[in-house]
Amino acid sequence: MPAADHTPDTRLDPNALDLELSLLLSSTAPSGWRSAVEEAAHLLSEGYAGDRAAELHTLALLLFARTRSGDRTPRDVPVEELVQALDDPTAGENRVTEEIRQALAATGQYDTQRSPGDEPPLLRIFRPVSNRYGGPIPWSDEWDPVPPGPSPLDRAAKRLVSYLSTCQPGRRDALSRVPAVGDGPLYVEADRLFMASQTSLVPPSCVGGCPSHPRRLTVDGPDVTFVCEGCNTRRRSRQLDPAQVRLALARALGVAPSVHGSYSVPGVLHIALAEMPRGADPYMFNWFLARPKMESPGKIGRAKR
Repeated sequence: MPAADHTPDTRLDPNALDLELSLLLSSTAPSGWRSAVEEAAHLLSEGYAGDRAAELHTLALLLFARTRSGDRTPRDVPVEELVQALDDPTAGENRVTEEIRQALAATGQYDTQRSPGDEPPLLRIFRPVSNRYGGPIPWSDEWDPVPPGPSPLDRAAKRLVSYLSTCQPGRRDALSRVPAVGDGPLYVEADRLFMASQTSLVPPSCVGGCPSHPRRLTVDGPDVTFVCEGCNTRRRSRQLDPAQVRLALARALGVAPSVHGSYSVPGVLHIALAEMPRGADPYMFNWFLARPKMESPGKIGRAKR
């Protein structure tokens, strides 16, 4: 059971459309990306559910690829054109994958020479949706690599063809149901930060060599960055997922997960590691926080330091 001073918010939807939009909208993305995301969300907003995130990502990337030259807006791209592009009867990788890849390269968003922690935001969005191996490439033995399977984009394309083919002609002219999501990063500061797995509570460490534990985070689209006050070192975190940070802040302060701007959390902020299911509440799964009659989170933090 959760600690006595923590009340889990069961109303939080970890797959809500506004949260998903905040994970796509980066302040460093090229011009035209935001309008592509918003138009994709508009087309999919009727009955949107969390299991349609891959469709949202795929459609936004395709709309961006088709309009990056600036000669038309995402709203100008006919639904019939989108269906025709996505409806690929051939086996293997859907043909729009290469079109998107070329569009990202042309806009400086496909720089694969950078380290994984320094990739452009659209590449960070494109990689997982186009991954045909479900993660790092597995090998059955030294000489027999496991063949690739359908990527989330491949599967989303088929669902999009079915969905968009039934769109009513007036759908795009209807009042948008897309929730408003503000511009700019989210800045989070807490007295103490802890990253939570099922069996551990670990403060982030500074990579600059100082003994300080970062207390500030910046969330910008798909990226989470630690900021160390001791030496002003900044580094992207591969242990934290932006959705988990946003949901932790929402539980702590009662704000919407899609907020932007600066927020300060008094006391300790516990954030589920990226490996945990999205929306997992550390007070419900972490061995230290979920134990009955446990000490306060602050005391746990001091004991773990």
